[in-house]
Amino acid sequence: MNHIKKKDGFKDERHIIIPPGLLQEAKEHPLVEGTLLNELGYYPSARYHYRERYNENVENILIYCLEGEGTIEINNSQRFILTRGTLFIIPENTAHRYYSDGDDPWSILWAHFETPLSDYFELNRLIPIAISSPEKNALIQSHFINLFDIAEKTLSLGNIICTSQLIKLILTEIVYLKDGLSNDKQNSYLTKSIRYLNEHLSESISLVELATYLNISQSYLSSIYNKYLNTSPIDYLIQIRIEQACRYLKMTDLKIYEIAKKVGYQDPYYFSRIFKKITGFTPKNYRQQTNHGTQQMTARK
Repeated sequence: MNHIKKKDGFKDERHIIIPPGLLQEAKEHPLVEGTLLNELGYYPSARYHYRERYNENVENILIYCLEGEGTIEINNSQRFILTRGTLFIIPENTAHRYYSDGDDPWSILWAHFETPLSDYFELNRLIPIAISSPEKNALIQSHFINLFDIAEKTLSLGNIICTSQLIKLILTEIVYLKDGLSNDKQNSYLTKSIRYLNEHLSESISLVELATYLNISQSYLSSIYNKYLNTSPIDYLIQIRIEQACRYLKMTDLKIYEIAKKVGYQDPYYFSRIFKKITGFTPKNYRQQTNHGTQQMTARK
């Protein structure tokens, strides 16, 4: 990330702030019901773009990447890369920072909005939403064009109501578009995560690390595992570690502490406790049982 940081001031940018007085007047209108567009912008090729907020954003922030690349960091623990055709919503009161890539700066449409319908619009899931179809990208962009057209006029109660309806429409379509891609995406996340676990079996792996690798939230990753495997990511990791340990015990002469390290446990005593909990045997007894069975089969031959 370059040391130069810019909040705004990009060539050909557009930036509109809705007067707070008008928003307050419209807030209770039956067609608005608390969902309001507060601020709207377009930053093209935004080199050095950087913003950081510490829980003081009282609005939700939607960022839609049209070109280039940028990064969003949430609560100093989750990091998401946005590329062309990707959306992300930062929930209100969430510490965050975001910045444009130094080599391939993003062009973004963005909106600040408030709504009492966060649960319905799934604003807290912290999942980048890829919109792969050109038609769907064009649809979202057309809504933003309409927002600019309305917000740049002399604002009235009617215009505020229209911007409220448009932001609701965008959010509704985002949820719909995401669900439309859900099964393929979820299968992809599951496959990639299982491959990653198997390739890093001897290393210390946390849920945070796995979710960060996949560029999704921990809760979403857990929901995928629960849906398809009826278990959690960490319990699945323990399962494949113990299965691999069983193979080592049956097929090699490695010492138990060596096997423990190979399957990600630095403490052999902790490994033994986990092994017994899963299999009902200590590693030593498991090896004796399997070797005894092998010897009996050999004798019968």
